[in-house]
Amino acid sequence: MYFVMNRRKAGGLVLFLALFLLPACGKKANPVIPEKTVPQKVERIHYRVQEGTLVLYWAVPKQNTDGSPLTDLKGFSLTRGDWPTKDLCPTCPPPFKETFMIDLKGPVQPDLDIGADQVRLRLRELKAGSTYFFQVKAVSRRGAESEPSPTLQISWEIPFAPPQGLELLPDPQGLKISWKPSTALVDGSKPERPALYLLEKKVDQGPWEVLGGGPLSVTTFTDTGLNEKTTYTYRVKALRQVGGFVLESEASGEKETVYLRPFPPPAVQDLVVFSTPAGVELRWQGIEGVSLAGYHVYRRQKNEKTARRLTAAPHQDTVYEDGKITRGETYVYSVSAVGPAPTFLEGTRSKEVEITVSP
Repeated sequence: MYFVMNRRKAGGLVLFLALFLLPACGKKANPVIPEKTVPQKVERIHYRVQEGTLVLYWAVPKQNTDGSPLTDLKGFSLTRGDWPTKDLCPTCPPPFKETFMIDLKGPVQPDLDIGADQVRLRLRELKAGSTYFFQVKAVSRRGAESEPSPTLQISWEIPFAPPQGLELLPDPQGLKISWKPSTALVDGSKPERPALYLLEKKVDQGPWEVLGGGPLSVTTFTDTGLNEKTTYTYRVKALRQVGGFVLESEASGEKETVYLRPFPPPAVQDLVVFSTPAGVELRWQGIEGVSLAGYHVYRRQKNEKTARRLTAAPHQDTVYEDGKITRGETYVYSVSAVGPAPTFLEGTRSKEVEITVSP
């Protein structure tokens, strides 16, 4: 190879000066290595507590970092470390100690569940009083590793026993959910502070969602805004606070119901009142064809604006005698019907009837 530097005439001859390019001396540049196709990283490691064990789970990435489909995923590299919680350094790097390879086509293991979209790993025999650290990398069959997932840090202690006695009761505003307080840990020991609770609901076959905006300190909650003839399922977990971390118990048993809005009974009709030797007797037409817990009786004096309920509990009969009266005074009575347990919805009161008690 050559490059022509000059061309001119001299003495009838055409002279050419050619420069032949020889190999250059000195150090050559580093060769450019093609970039590997790398799996996308696992976005997050999730966890839950089941039967006193820790279950880790994460989504299987579907693409490489260049956007191409991830078709040669071999498995995951799980790095783990632990440290005594009381000696934990909040500004130090995670003390990772060991790494395990999870092969997607490895032998079946009882604590490992590998699906097309999710990997679940159950960890047993964790030490109470220790803080654990976990990272996951996706690994291709060519050995290319993704970036590590964000570190999951969990301070492990003995969790609460799952809550018991979950109940669903109709309420005028929706459903009233209640459960018994959790007072003991899984091993039967007493906690250092009361439990908080995580109440969850799913609609039909949808995902679980947290009610109340987060942890609850009470054992009752009224779920409102429900839709008629829709299936709702509820469960609750006890939460133990440990050094700034929250440890979930296993979930309670699930309760399912098809919601039907309760309706109050109709108004009482045909109320009559009259004086008797014992005081004032009230009679009214009983409501038929509707399940009732009974009736409430109300009374006010003529110069009063608000009536006072005379019946502590629903009255079972359609006759009521008021003996706590002052003769010569004028009273105004009304009666309402009360629906069945557990809501005891009260219907509209009857028309008021006035009477001046004879001396």
